[in-house]
Amino acid sequence: MTVENLQTIQALLADVDHSSPSVSKYRAFEAYLANLTGLPATRIYTGYVSKAGNLSVRMVQSPRAQEASLLVALIQRSDEGPATLDAARKVAARTAKPLLLLQRQAETQPEWIPLAAYVAASDSAGDATLNRLLKDLAPFEISKVLPEKAKVNRQLGLDETLPLTEEQSHVSVPAAIPALKLDPRTRRMLRNAISSHKAVMLVGPPGTGKSSLVQEIIREVREDPSKFGMTMGHELIMVTADESWTTRELVGGDSVDDSGRLRFTPGFVLQAIEEDKWLLLDEANRADMDRIFGGLLTWLTGNDGQSVTVGRVSPGSSREILLGWASGARSVCEVESPDEDEDDEARKVIVQYLAGQEWRLIGTYNSIDAQRVFRFGLALGRRFAQVPVPPPSVDLFQELIAERMLSYKLEPDVLRDISRLIVRLYGIHCADSSTAMGPALFLALPGSVVIGLSEAGDEVIPLMAESYLTNFGPWLSRQDDEILDRLDESMMKPDMFGKEWSWIREQLQHLGR
Repeated sequence: MTVENLQTIQALLADVDHSSPSVSKYRAFEAYLANLTGLPATRIYTGYVSKAGNLSVRMVQSPRAQEASLLVALIQRSDEGPATLDAARKVAARTAKPLLLLQRQAETQPEWIPLAAYVAASDSAGDATLNRLLKDLAPFEISKVLPEKAKVNRQLGLDETLPLTEEQSHVSVPAAIPALKLDPRTRRMLRNAISSHKAVMLVGPPGTGKSSLVQEIIREVREDPSKFGMTMGHELIMVTADESWTTRELVGGDSVDDSGRLRFTPGFVLQAIEEDKWLLLDEANRADMDRIFGGLLTWLTGNDGQSVTVGRVSPGSSREILLGWASGARSVCEVESPDEDEDDEARKVIVQYLAGQEWRLIGTYNSIDAQRVFRFGLALGRRFAQVPVPPPSVDLFQELIAERMLSYKLEPDVLRDISRLIVRLYGIHCADSSTAMGPALFLALPGSVVIGLSEAGDEVIPLMAESYLTNFGPWLSRQDDEILDRLDESMMKPDMFGKEWSWIREQLQHLGR
């Protein structure tokens, strides 16, 4: 039976174009695994991994992967064994999902066999799934991993905590992510912008939940596309901008192919269009977008039938790579042979990328760091509908921290003291536009304070000062003296940090100030 199953898997994967952007190329394979595991096929996610460094991207960022109960990675290279296993272990720890690795043994005669599997130590259901596969496939090792003390939601700054010691058992850990507390008009503006604009930028200080808000909208579009004037749900690709980016990363450029020839390689925008997935440029102003957008400026005007040239198939080639807009909802791509005298289907390349009318380019922009990183010029700014995402009001934040603190089993007066200090801190920061920040970092403050109370008694203020320094220190260390001086008056009040504020400022020199 084991041999038969492996032969079936071989047959199902033999003719698959693994580099194709098709979202259905592994459906038959996933359906077969569903029969072996008892899972619904829709709860199995398969990703092709060309090198170890891409494993995390394939298994973590895809919305389908995030919703799956079993992750399957098809490993192309056999020469990266240790790096692949290390990357897989980290993915399993980060996602807390069972992960099965299948490796291709030979390029000339592809033969996919199980390499290894990883599962969270506390995931009995995932362990049972992998053991069912272990019985039906070739032998492989199942390794248990301890889930990371990773963030439940990076944008909100909430952490999962590993089981506590008996001495710390009075501390309970929040089990759910509090909903984003926002002005209803912010959500409405974003919904309307997504419905009517091809490019949308969310602008606001860090920690306001801009990226989480995009994920929220994606879920709403999937649940009811008609509310957004659309015909179908959409998946999202998220990339974080970097100051090293050039046009090559965003749009595309020449690189050496498998045959050692220079060929055009698509960047993030073209890859997203090829896969017909929306693209989120997180922290967009970390890169010099004015410099690298190039022909995208013209393209983003959105005129149907008008295409812009973003490159050529190869240096000196007369064949242009074109970027335009499709007339229908879906994105489409046109392929041709790269050389005039060739008609090899396997070597055909995309020469025209047409984004569908429902395709969206979304960005987040950190307004508080605008003076320290790159700003958007007027020409680029006009291409985006810009939605301000300000910090929630103090009243809304007070509701949020109250929900957060309910998860901690402490004396009511201690809970009130911690909540009062955090709400005061939030209000102090939000009173000045140069220091205003979203809830994320503030929501991270009580965790270490509550843990520390088991050792430091009732000394809430020193513990809060330490938590504030560890969470806000990197930001504080980059501020001018003028900004820190403006904070002095409020922070040094006896019912706030008092003398602890002077200690905080002294410590900043050790954080690179």
